Amino acid sequence: MTLTEPGATMDEPTTGSAGLTAQYVYAIVPSGTAVPDDLTGIDDGGIEVIAHDHVAAVVGKVVTDRPFGRRDDLLAHSRVTDALARHCAVIPVRFGAVMADTGDVVTGLLAPNADFFASVLDELRGHRQFVVRARYDEEAVLAEIVQEHPEIARLRDDTRDRSVESSWNERIRLGELVSRALEVKRDVDSATLLDLLTPHAAGWNIRAAGEADHLVDVAFLVADERLEQFEKAAEEAAQGLAGRGRVRLVGPTAPYDFVPGDDTWAS
Repeated sequence: MTLTEPGATMDEPTTGSAGLTAQYVYAIVPSGTAVPDDLTGIDDGGIEVIAHDHVAAVVGKVVTDRPFGRRDDLLAHSRVTDALARHCAVIPVRFGAVMADTGDVVTGLLAPNADFFASVLDELRGHRQFVVRARYDEEAVLAEIVQEHPEIARLRDDTRDRSVESSWNERIRLGELVSRALEVKRDVDSATLLDLLTPHAAGWNIRAAGEADHLVDVAFLVADERLEQFEKAAEEAAQGLAGRGRVRLVGPTAPYDFVPGDDTWAS
């Protein structure tokens, strides 16, 4: 790990086979943060910490004459930000933020926003983001719906051995009824899950629904001293859904869901 002080000279651009280089910005952390020596970023490049006042930027040198956005680039970005989140408060910078050199990182990013960054880091200190993703077992839940709704069971039986053309209206009606029943069931089950988890979290963000088997996808901000209770609640939620679905706990991850939008300070 290399610590670059604010007074350091700007990077010397390189050309030739190596191409032009710039500083890729991964995150903002408290000044004095140490990162693992073996942590690597995009293109397996090294990681530097550039400090200014009470805050610092975690960056890595990248070659700019090639396109960004490959799967490996996204994974490397997440690897760095999530590794930092396990050890300290961190403001993750959105993927693709590149600045000319270390001097530009200080004068263009850290210095103008030092107070703002310090305030956000103070709010995040002692907290970690976890994501709870719950998914239904489609066959099990659809079987429940058929058993609970006689009209759905009747329409399913009526259309089972008929052609699509001859049973088109009934099939449309069946799909509508199943969709409504699934939505009601999702509302009830997601509320039960949230009632278990939210008492142990400082904040939460319910993410948009996904596929048909989607139950809930929620990011939680959890204080370190409440982590054990939160994990027990997640286990209880998984047990309550056993046979009907599955619950996955992911984290700690970089707290993207709990930092302000970065459009004003990252380009």
